Amino acid sequence: MPRSSAFSLDQVRANQLQRLSRGIEILLRQNPFWRERLHSVRTWDDYARLPLTAKSELVAEQAANPPFGRMLTFPLEAYTRVHQTSGTSGGAPLRWLDTAESWEWWTRIWSEQVLPAAGVTAQDRLFLAFSFGPFVGFWSAFAGAERLGAMVISGGAMTSEQRARTILDLAATVLCSTPTYALRLAESAAAAGIDLAQSAVHTTIHAGEPGASIPATRDALARAYNARPFDHTGMTELGPTGFGCPLGDGVHLIDSEFVFEVIDGELVATNLGRWGMPVIRYRTGDRAELTYDCACGCPFAKVVGGLRGRVDEMFTVRGTNVFPAQVEDVVRRHAEVAEFLIEVRQERAMEEVTVLLETAEGSAVERVAADLRNALGVRLECVVVQPGTLPRGELKTQRVRRLTSLE
Repeated sequence: MPRSSAFSLDQVRANQLQRLSRGIEILLRQNPFWRERLHSVRTWDDYARLPLTAKSELVAEQAANPPFGRMLTFPLEAYTRVHQTSGTSGGAPLRWLDTAESWEWWTRIWSEQVLPAAGVTAQDRLFLAFSFGPFVGFWSAFAGAERLGAMVISGGAMTSEQRARTILDLAATVLCSTPTYALRLAESAAAAGIDLAQSAVHTTIHAGEPGASIPATRDALARAYNARPFDHTGMTELGPTGFGCPLGDGVHLIDSEFVFEVIDGELVATNLGRWGMPVIRYRTGDRAELTYDCACGCPFAKVVGGLRGRVDEMFTVRGTNVFPAQVEDVVRRHAEVAEFLIEVRQERAMEEVTVLLETAEGSAVERVAADLRNALGVRLECVVVQPGTLPRGELKTQRVRRLTSLE
């Protein structure tokens, strides 16, 4: 949406408030869980008085009233899809339902916002390197691309080598995956003698992790595929919330479909097209800094530098707060490091941190350690592990492993 369009932030805010007011009245009548938490919203001051919602409260609700909690606005027969969170943050996954109407909302956002922002058209062929299990992942990308008129190619139930060969054989032009798995796929392809940088892929779209907005990871993705990487943000509970800025330095949040706030550095959001099972003032756990001034011309709020990682993933090294994304930006500058993992131990009321580096080049450890100290201002111990020993997956990669002092 260029600035020359009819877009007006005041108009969007008025539309948000109208949809909020109408939707919350439905919840007050028909949704037992939200009825206990909400009141009518006529003004933004009314909205600001609504309580924040934490994931732990939703998990507790589903545990107390299985399997879906008392969070359904309509009879169960009105819902057509069930998905669940990935569970990578520990604890029980959340199960989330969509009606045909709310799933259409998902796919419309992908076909009208996320895919066009990455330059994807009906002439493209999208390969989705995703298992297509219960995690919502790229299910909505698949449906949104269909709606756009593009060809969609499922990469479920394939090995990495099979996926690489399929990308070549079918001349896929767009790859959708987590950033970590995209790098793993290129690594596996190279081991099989396949150079994905010579494929027809011109665009890659990544979600689940902040990698595609981290400069060094973004550069690694661009080199691996000779393509243009784009970030995408979203959550099972919320929906598809943002798309990568074409300048490559952040993510634009879709203000027309959500209400966003940043409270104490954390992104808080309400969805406006999912009243069958919504979330209101939901604490996403993601760190964010917003601006409404972007040189690309998009008027939506921009998350500067993309989502910077989870609030609960921060660790402290001798008084300095460090986030995994900061470590990743340094480590990914070293092409000889295939993968990494951050181990955090609690020792005498202090956190001790070790960065495990999967590399065949021992000298890389000293260079990475020096770069980390220069970038972060603190010393992190770096240790080499054997190639292929660190976890890799298609879903979100857990970058921080917290250990007890006995481990």
